[in-house]
Amino acid sequence: MRGARVAAAVGAAALIALGCSACRDNLMGSPDSGTSPASSELSGVESTLNGIESDMNSDGSP
Repeated sequence: MRGARVAAAVGAAALIALGCSACRDNLMGSPDSGTSPASSELSGVESTLNGIESDMNSDGSP
């Protein structure tokens, strides 16, 4: 149960961070480069969530 709360908190924090970065990007204008900063952030968030899920699965607690 505790692991699910941690995962939910991390997910919520990631969504807030993405929302804030999107607002900042709109204020500053879009970047000229072809790569999207949001996609690299999403990749980092996905990696973090996968690590948390792996830790929860290997924990052994019900």
